[in-house]
This record gives sequence, structure tokens and C-alpha cells, in this order.
Amino acid sequence: MRNMSDKLTVTKLQENLYRIQEDSTFMNVDAYLICGQKQAMVIDGLGITPELYECVKNITDLPFFMVVTHGHPDHAGVGMKEFIEAGCQVYLSPDDEELVKEYAGDVDLSVVKEAKECFDLGGARIKSLPMPGHTQGSVMLFWEEEKLLFSSDAIGSGSLWMQLPESSSLEEYLAQLKELELFLEQVPDVKIYPGHSWQVSAYIKEGCDFMDCEYVKELIRMTTDIIDGKLVGEKKEIPLDFLKDIDIRCVTGNYVTDYCYDVRKIHSKKEV
Repeated sequence: MRNMSDKLTVTKLQENLYRIQEDSTFMNVDAYLICGQKQAMVIDGLGITPELYECVKNITDLPFFMVVTHGHPDHAGVGMKEFIEAGCQVYLSPDDEELVKEYAGDVDLSVVKEAKECFDLGGARIKSLPMPGHTQGSVMLFWEEEKLLFSSDAIGSGSLWMQLPESSSLEEYLAQLKELELFLEQVPDVKIYPGHSWQVSAYIKEGCDFMDCEYVKELIRMTTDIIDGKLVGEKKEIPLDFLKDIDIRCVTGNYVTDYCYDVRKIHSKKEV
């Protein structure tokens, strides 16, 4: 089904869970809506397509709030601004506030709060899991009862961008990935819903638009091999001005199909 603007595609993934997809030439980004018994949570604020706030109001009568997973403009976009202006509570890591100011300087961040460790929606407990790497303030959300992890861009969605100026070194990122692997070992049947589900090509061939633990394990293997010099990517040009002076390499695996990194930021002690 679609909302009133005919610009946002709403898909009911299961009971009390909806994906709201922005269909644009920008990044085709996903937001998610989780409905509990007492309140609802919106994960991410899309990019350039308006009316996310009205779309959510059309789906649920519950009071709702937003958690923004990181400060990039395709997730902390016009929907986040709508929620703030409507008086809804918005949560964002302080480590990514500067990114939001850089990309959308007219947003009032004075009312934004840091995400809680756990959100109780009533029958749905959502844990906040910090995952610095893609950005320093990246956060994932884990729905305990349903064993669902909403990863946004923290581990990519087939495509992973670690070449950005705000990204961690690969050594630092690897440590975070290993912590995530330990966490996921306790939930082997986890479904991982990313911020760009259309990119999950290896899984879509099997009829899925989510990832699982095997994706994380491959990401760990690939990151380890890059650090150890066993895996060296092909040089890649990305036509964005802020990336023009970065030596970007790209490697490919079975599930992680487009892993970009900065050759100067492999080892944390050798960052330039």
C-alpha cells in the first residue's frame, strides 16, 4: 500500500512492523515502524521525500517517536525535520550531531535526545546497540521479542561505505564487528533489516530482503583479510566532491558485494 503522497511505499513485514520506503533517485532508503501496545517507534527519517509524519499517523493511532540511526542525510532527512517540527521526540547520538548540522543546518537539534539503552513500547522492547564505524554515532536497534535487528547502514546492506571521512579505521571497525558477532551468537535466527533493503541482492535471489548472521561473519572475514593484506580491492571512483581526494578501494564477497574503504584508514595507528 502507499500513503497519500504516492511517494512512500509502505510494506507490512509482519504484525506490528512496517517498512516505509522512499522511492527516489537519491538512495531508495528505508524507515521502519514498530508498534507496541502503548507507543510506536519510527526508525530513521528518510532523505528527501516528505510526509513521513503523516504516513505514520495513517498507519497507527499510537503516540510515536523517532530514533535516527546516524547523521547522514538519507536517514536524518526531511522526515526527521518533520517529526521535530511536529513536537515528536527524536533521538540521535551526540557523536553524529555535527554530521546533521553539516548536511541540514536548519534543523533544531536542541530538542533531540541521546537514545536510551532500551525502549519499552509495551510488549515490544527495543535495545539500542551503538555500532561506530560507518559513522561515529551509528546505532542499531534490536527488537528482543521478535529477534529482529535494524542495522541501517552500520554494517551496510550488501554495499558498505567505510571510505568516508567520518568512518572509523578498519581495525577499529573490526573490533565492533566482533562484539556484534558475540551478541548475535545468542540469537542465531536473527533477521537483520538494513537501511537500503533493495541492495540485499544475494538474499533477494532467495526471496529475502533481510540479512542474517552469515552476512556478519563474512564481513568479519573480509575486514580481517583487508587488514592483513590478503585482500586488496580494486580502485573505485565515486563522483562526489568530498571523496575526490580519497584513495577508495572496493572488494566483493558472496553477501557483501560492494565493500568500499579508504586505504589510508586500514590501521588505526597509521591514519592520516
